[in-house]
Amino acid sequence: MGDDESGTLLLRERENFGERYAEVRAWDVPESDRYPDGVKYSLQYGTLEGETLIRYDNFPDHPGSTRHHKHTQDGTVEEVDFDGILPLYQQFKTEVNDYGHDWN
Repeated sequence: MGDDESGTLLLRERENFGERYAEVRAWDVPESDRYPDGVKYSLQYGTLEGETLIRYDNFPDHPGSTRHHKHTQDGTVEEVDFDGILPLYQQFKTEVNDYGHDWN
């Protein structure tokens, strides 16, 4: 799949919160039509049973979504501002903490 399978790992973190978890993965990838910002990422917060509570990603083939988007528990997909992977990572951690976790 070309640049979907290559890149340098920037972030990889997983935190378990009992029946829920948060997992962050981000890669520095070559700039391309698919990833014009030169980064590929997925920030997932969900249940161990497979339910998505929050997921940020920039997978370009998700139908009806913008380049940078957020999936919510009710199945909606929202556009998000992307000012870099670190600000998005901090926003994600804040949202996970809003669920009652203490993730620093």
